[in-house]
Amino acid sequence: MNESVTNFLNEYAEIPNPQYAILLKGPWGCGKSYFIRQWIEQYKTKNEITIKKIKWLPIYVSLYGLTSTQQITESINKEISPWLYSKGVKFAKQTLLTASKVALRCDINISDNSEKEASLICNLDSSFLLKEDNVKIKGNKVLIFDDLERCNINFETLFGYINYFVEHCKCKVIIIGDEDKIVLKESEDLKIKYKDFKEKTIGRTFEIIADTDETIGCFIEEIHNNNRNLLKENKELITRIFKASKFNNLRVLRQCLNDYHRIVMSFPEYFHRSKQYAKTISSLLANFVAVYCEYKSGNTKIKEYTHSQIFGYDHKSEEYKEREKLLSKYHYINFEKGISLLNEFVVEIIVDYIETGHFKDDYIKQIVSTENKSLPSWERLYDYWSMSNEVYEENYNNTVEYYFADKCTDFKELFLIISAFSILYDKGLVAESKERIIQQGKESINRLLNGIDDVCVLVEDKAKANNFMRYENKSQAEILNELKKYLNETIDKKIEECPNEISVMLEDLNEQTCVNLFKEIMKPAPGTHHLYIHTPIFLNIDTLKVASGILGLSNESKNTFYHFLLNRYIKNEHLNENELTEICRLELPNLKMINENLKKEVVKKRLIDKYSITLLSNKSWLIGL
Repeated sequence: MNESVTNFLNEYAEIPNPQYAILLKGPWGCGKSYFIRQWIEQYKTKNEITIKKIKWLPIYVSLYGLTSTQQITESINKEISPWLYSKGVKFAKQTLLTASKVALRCDINISDNSEKEASLICNLDSSFLLKEDNVKIKGNKVLIFDDLERCNINFETLFGYINYFVEHCKCKVIIIGDEDKIVLKESEDLKIKYKDFKEKTIGRTFEIIADTDETIGCFIEEIHNNNRNLLKENKELITRIFKASKFNNLRVLRQCLNDYHRIVMSFPEYFHRSKQYAKTISSLLANFVAVYCEYKSGNTKIKEYTHSQIFGYDHKSEEYKEREKLLSKYHYINFEKGISLLNEFVVEIIVDYIETGHFKDDYIKQIVSTENKSLPSWERLYDYWSMSNEVYEENYNNTVEYYFADKCTDFKELFLIISAFSILYDKGLVAESKERIIQQGKESINRLLNGIDDVCVLVEDKAKANNFMRYENKSQAEILNELKKYLNETIDKKIEECPNEISVMLEDLNEQTCVNLFKEIMKPAPGTHHLYIHTPIFLNIDTLKVASGILGLSNESKNTFYHFLLNRYIKNEHLNENELTEICRLELPNLKMINENLKKEVVKKRLIDKYSITLLSNKSWLIGL
């Protein structure tokens, strides 16, 4: 169908003075802009500028976000300038001698001076140049205005501006937009409505239909050679998934393929040489297309709907119904060529990439790397289903020996092993008891956490462990979930007991940290969902160190610290201790101890030194001391 539109545009461009515009309509993402750019390239190929003559070439302008007609004119100027003033066009300057009085609205002698050429470009008034017939410039004046519905210019002004080129400049004007959204943007007080403009100015309307097969082929050709062949091999799969999604937004699909390509090309070289490469990368591609289409179409809960824990939901629940609805769209594609579509781990990785821009490739690398004999035995266990008894027993026994010898070096390693045990236990492939595995897991967790009192390190360890927990369905997660719960509870308890960053600053008070306290207390506290200002910063501190730090400050800094306390706590003589916030109540015992230490020292001071300490040790900044 779009071929007939192409033919009509070719004919329309040759009409000397059509006195009507063409509208290409269709929903966002259906390929309107892509279609017109393809047509422009074809048209330019037939009408190249040569050193002997100048020809008008199609002028493309996106109206997206423009707020004035002057901006449109400037956009037209930028389109004209590169080829009208090209040094390769010998007659360009002679042409401008003829057009200058109109297009530049001034008398000018054109020399070889590049600065004057730049001045001509800046001062060009394309609306006059397009209006005037000039024998030096051949060809057809084609103006293309894209994204009509996204323009922020008053519609009456915009319609009049476009109509000027149609009626007075003998231009062939092509307008592109989503007609439904144009009507929605109209205000009630407009004297000239879109329907009036369409009736007066637009002679023919064509709806652009997404030609999925052809367009996907063009998208693939845009991809770098290194990844193009694999995409070509999977073109049919891409097309089927895209059509199954019923999203029909080719712009999103193009973005999806480009993002996928960029990620794949960032993988290390050994990954591309792997025997598992084609299968794994094809599966990733299939999931990329499905997840992108679902997420961008509004299904932002796709990560939750594909999570294995949803198996435990009531079959009558909305969550379960949404899951079944989602999976049914791709049911006939799933497991094709060994592809696991909408695998919960891969879906989570892709959704996180869409939302954050960061792609976690560890899981994908792990799958590809299973053939590498240098891999630890527990990583090879994830391919248990493809092993012989002898190979499985060798890897299993090596893993058991390593795990129960408590040799795990970090939480990534520990939870990869626990995940493998959890999956294999569900399959009846583990000889050790569940209780023994869990007990050893707790001992390993305690060992790895021993001596760590840095909140940021604890938060990082917690995230690292959770990132490497693997299972396919709820029944496989029994062992894993118990150890996950133990890990999270243990780390959360240690975080509560750890001095946070502000507490460390309080124990090391100096002239600079006093000033920084005001800024740092408004930052997020690691391991919590709160700012430091909403956490008990005086709860886990060495009160003697804080008191000593205060006494060591200059009087000016003591005054700064006093105002820090005033800003933090409620200053109201009518409040008693019971009315203080929960945070203040938690901090109060240590605050009293600091206060008592300051009072012991104040009797030894005189004048301003005494005054500054007295100010901090009195009751003016916190009731109850």
